[in-house]
Amino acid sequence: MEKDKLQTNISEQLLEVIKAQGESALGITGSPSNTLDITIDITEESKSERTLGQMAYAVLEEDGESVLVIGQIIEIQTKNRWHEDPSFKGVIKRHGRLPHLSGTADNRIATISVQACYNLGKSAPESYILGTSPSTGEKIHKMNNEVMTALMKSHEKDITYLGKVYGTNVDLPLWFKHFDKTDTKNQEAGAGDAFHIGVFGKTGSGKTVTAAYMLAGYAKNKNNMNILVMDPQGQFYNDTELLPEGQKLEDTIKKSGMKYHKFRIIEDLYLPNQAYDLFASLLQKSGFIKRSFNILSDREVNAADAIAIYLHNLSTASKGSQGNLGTLWDDDKSFALMKNILKKFTEVEEVENPKTKKIEIKYNKYIDVIYSQSARKDQLIEKIESILLDEGHLKEIHDKYWKPVAMLFTEKRSDKSNKIKISEVIDLVTTGGNKGNFVILDMSEKGGTAINENIQAMFVKLIENNIKVKGEKFYTSGEKVNCLIVMDEAHRFISRDSDDPQILELTTEIIDSVRTTRKYGIGYMFITQTLESLDKEIIQQMRIFAFGYGLTAGAELKKISELVNNDSAIQLYRSFIDPSSNTTNKKFPFMFFGPVSPLSFTGSPLFLEVYTDPASFR
Repeated sequence: MEKDKLQTNISEQLLEVIKAQGESALGITGSPSNTLDITIDITEESKSERTLGQMAYAVLEEDGESVLVIGQIIEIQTKNRWHEDPSFKGVIKRHGRLPHLSGTADNRIATISVQACYNLGKSAPESYILGTSPSTGEKIHKMNNEVMTALMKSHEKDITYLGKVYGTNVDLPLWFKHFDKTDTKNQEAGAGDAFHIGVFGKTGSGKTVTAAYMLAGYAKNKNNMNILVMDPQGQFYNDTELLPEGQKLEDTIKKSGMKYHKFRIIEDLYLPNQAYDLFASLLQKSGFIKRSFNILSDREVNAADAIAIYLHNLSTASKGSQGNLGTLWDDDKSFALMKNILKKFTEVEEVENPKTKKIEIKYNKYIDVIYSQSARKDQLIEKIESILLDEGHLKEIHDKYWKPVAMLFTEKRSDKSNKIKISEVIDLVTTGGNKGNFVILDMSEKGGTAINENIQAMFVKLIENNIKVKGEKFYTSGEKVNCLIVMDEAHRFISRDSDDPQILELTTEIIDSVRTTRKYGIGYMFITQTLESLDKEIIQQMRIFAFGYGLTAGAELKKISELVNNDSAIQLYRSFIDPSSNTTNKKFPFMFFGPVSPLSFTGSPLFLEVYTDPASFR
């Protein structure tokens, strides 16, 4: 008997579960219907029940086999032909209702957006596309967890539950596949390609909670995938309010089996200590050159180039002992190097002109990089010399503008313990044999140390470029990096309208990356408040979208409508309630679009409410 039970295939078990639900129906298939949108007439016993958002199913016959059709009710209308008759309008106007007709003669008509079909003629439910529209009179049933569990039996190792079907108690299965081939040995499903993902929603919409749950879903791929979170505000690093009920994302990630790492870019990491061009460029961005050189803004880049040249020459002459930026954690060495650089720009020589025999001033080659006119050079020298005479002012410039940049390149923390090379962190998320790393990089301000968006952009660009180079190397050898890069508050780094050339350059780099890195197994997740904040080329490359409450303004809604292309689905999205309007029973509604679920392969969006109890996540 037990043997016979084991031999019963999954499709047969599913049909038995469906049959056990009874004959009670939510509605009957009506007219008109097609293969993507099915009209149903709500039954009398179900007319007062909540219908909008419900997931429903029907078993139809096609080509002699049973086909399970699943969809979500995205629109519902009430029709009463007597109320539509102009001759009865006067009666309604006077009496308010039509005796024996108002309510009694109502017909409720709903529209189901078909999200998935399964052929149950196989041993396990197999993806299927309807070849004809359903006949009228077929029973439509409400989905429940019993039927859903039976349907997902063949996917139970691959799926993640992070919420319920919108307005119901039915758990909605999603899958977050890694970016390589399916790993049968470790039972980790692969998509075969990287996905770019967007999580959007106004402040308070639950986008961070939703993104955190999604990352926990991807973290199940501990044998195949790495995850890197770039955190400009420190919310992921501090792990505050990422998950409801005070649950820590760190605990969830570790429970999945991934190794959890977090670093602060200034306190824990250091940049290459002979990257003089980068160091000088950051000095310019920090305001050091503006405050100490007092030169025309269009010449600040020249001054940065001159500083980089000086440091390179100093390092070459001393075999690295004096130009090593890694030693600048020591205040005395840091201050001395800054002072020596400023002095170098003031050095001049008196030389005799061999033709005129007159004594002339010869400026050093570093100041020549900045200005060609002698008057400008003299003004610059005078300015720097006045600063060098004021030790207090010099110390202020060092502490406020030079030191924060120097700390990015120093090898030791303030307590003299060793930092980690940024290249080692990049290796954590790119090395082929080293999978299962969840890395958070905190780029926020801490302890009064200024890390402006420009410096953040510098770090993002450096990391992103290095990962892309690794991806190209892996790709040429037939492997994939298999890494998800998460950019929280993505609008900070991506803007074609920015006045900052560093942000503009980074925007161009990221746009290029999202076009090219998918084949390397590198995917991006962008978390931001609006679609408008991301370049349209990035939007076009995305495969998975999660839309939370609040994107209903004209331009935003138009963009979502163009992506989803389903008017009824857009109307349901617009009906979302602001989560902040109910603090006692807060719900986070989301519309998911793209290949994010076994139930979404027809291209129709899925509507869900994210769990407010982390214990429900699985």
